[in-house]
Amino acid sequence: MIIGIFFLVLQTILAFLKPKYFIFTYLFFYSSFLGFLPKSIIISGYEIGFFYQSVLMLGSYFFYFKRTKKYPTHIKLLLISIILFFFYGVFYPALNGLSSFNQSIIASKEFSSLFLINYLFVNRKKISYDYLIKILSFFGYYFLIVLFLFVVFHYIPPQYIKESGRIQYYSPVLLSLFLFIKMVESNSMSKKIFALILLTVWTIGMLREGHDAIAITTSLGCLIVLFRLPIIIFLKNYKRILLVLSSICFLLPTKKYITEFNQINAIKSRSNVNKGRMAYISDRPLLGYGFLYKDDFALAENNQSTLSEIDSGYIDLFGKFGFIGTIIFLIILIPPFFSNQRSHIMITSLKIFFLQFFAVNLTWAVFTFSMGTIPLSLAIYLIYLHNNNIKYQSIKFRL
Repeated sequence: MIIGIFFLVLQTILAFLKPKYFIFTYLFFYSSFLGFLPKSIIISGYEIGFFYQSVLMLGSYFFYFKRTKKYPTHIKLLLISIILFFFYGVFYPALNGLSSFNQSIIASKEFSSLFLINYLFVNRKKISYDYLIKILSFFGYYFLIVLFLFVVFHYIPPQYIKESGRIQYYSPVLLSLFLFIKMVESNSMSKKIFALILLTVWTIGMLREGHDAIAITTSLGCLIVLFRLPIIIFLKNYKRILLVLSSICFLLPTKKYITEFNQINAIKSRSNVNKGRMAYISDRPLLGYGFLYKDDFALAENNQSTLSEIDSGYIDLFGKFGFIGTIIFLIILIPPFFSNQRSHIMITSLKIFFLQFFAVNLTWAVFTFSMGTIPLSLAIYLIYLHNNNIKYQSIKFRL
């Protein structure tokens, strides 16, 4: 506990004085100290380490709020909306007798990691594009080494060991983002071969662990970027049409579509459980339930103890924020990736990462959990820096 308190004191100092070092130590903590120490810091029976750092990021945002005035409207709207969603999720269940305030705070821990977006933007002048790429490379290469050692020698750092002897670490989406960036940088034959080796290790490791959705979508997306396949032109020229079609498929699914969709193994295995979840969510379809702790009486009474641990990101959003909140949440995520775009392969790569992020959420809830919110925050920040002509020596993409 003493070491944990020392770490939190250090993070408090870094959060306000040395933001770029705070980001590194935050990801270091998130990685369970590279898999060798637990990331839980328990004080008075509560695990506060992760949430405390989220509070630091939010506090920094409020303290330096004036720095955000020059950002475009869609960025300011995104930053404010994240905070409003957080407070809604905390207060709504408490005020409606669905949960106690303390339990809602505990249940909000994962979602609060989205404050990383606020922290990055409010400290833009101190957290550069190149620095973030270096951080992503450090953790990306490390996690790939861990996967390689696991696949070949079955060696697993102690904090990543599951009960069945399999590997469990909460960084697949972060590693996916790293791979999309590496594909951009691979502009020679030797680099392309090396990138393919990295992608192969990733794919084998993820498929072996049953993460089929992210393994397939990341692999396909990375190959598109690595070999500059013509589909990139289609994504660039018809992005609005794609968004409209995606929205129609999401909002107006036909019975046949649902039947075929439910035959996918990853979804079929969850369908029975999700029916119960959706039946419970249908009692509050418009506004949802907010952040419910796993032991809340509202869950126990309806025998839906799994509502706090949902597989699908979309069902998770419905449960927390209802239909209205879900639509708003998804809409505010789109402009940072599709506004004022420069013609650059890095931007295209981050767009594809964003699209596969939406696809993965069909079978994996990463919209409001740190395994997804942290890499999403980094991707939004990186694409903003690129759109605003931040100097970065990389290849230019022309067709």
